[in-house]
Formats: sequence, C-alpha cells, structure tokens
Amino acid sequence: MEQLLLQLGLGIASNTMYDFLKDFFTKNYKPDRLQLQNKLASFLDVQNANIIADKIITFLAQNGDIRINGTSIYANDSISMSSTKNTKFTFGNNSSSTTKNTKIEVGNGAFIQGQGCAGIKQNDDGSINLFT
Repeated sequence: MEQLLLQLGLGIASNTMYDFLKDFFTKNYKPDRLQLQNKLASFLDVQNANIIADKIITFLAQNGDIRINGTSIYANDSISMSSTKNTKFTFGNNSSSTTKNTKIEVGNGAFIQGQGCAGIKQNDDGSINLFT
C-alpha cells in the first residue's frame, strides 16, 4: 500500500489510510488512478503534530474531511473546528486543543466529531460553543 501511495505522490502513512482505501475499493469495482487521486485529495489526516499559532486557528472541513489524531493544538485567542453540509471533522485520540483561557482534552480512543455544518469553538473570553 505504501508503494501505491508513493506512486500517487502522497507521503501519507499507510496505517492511517487502510479504512479509507478499503472503503474506496469496496465501492469502486474498477477504479482508476485519477479517481483515487481525487478521493484522496478530499481527505486530510493530521497525526501526532504540534500546531501553534499566535492568535487564531481554524480547521474548516470545506472540501473534504479532516481527522486530527494524537495532536496538540495551541492558539492564544481562539480555536475552531467545523464542517460543511457534506463533510466532517474528527478530533481526538490523545489530542488537546488549548487557548489561554480554555482547554479541551480528548483521551485515548475517544473522539469529538462534527458533520453537517456542525462545529466547536473555543472563544477568547473562555467560553466554548458547540453549534450546528
């Protein structure tokens, strides 16, 4: 599988993509390379990263899904994660999202997911909003 991903020019860990590719090949009897590239382009997987910003961080699953896994996120003022009508975001599995006034920690094997225009926002005033 890693060789296939390398041929497509993608530096993505194969263990993360197993379920994604299994689903793709199950639904597509005779897929071609272009179909697979287009499907992979609509999927972002952030794993084991440290993301830091001075003011604001926004994750918007606008053209595809976003999965944040084992990641530490920090911004002084606010952090938001949201989806559009046909996308979803997933945040969890030993991840944290921290501002100067709030912190969301999601433990091992647990996830927060938003889909269908849902989102979560940690605000500058210390409040946390869940919205649809």
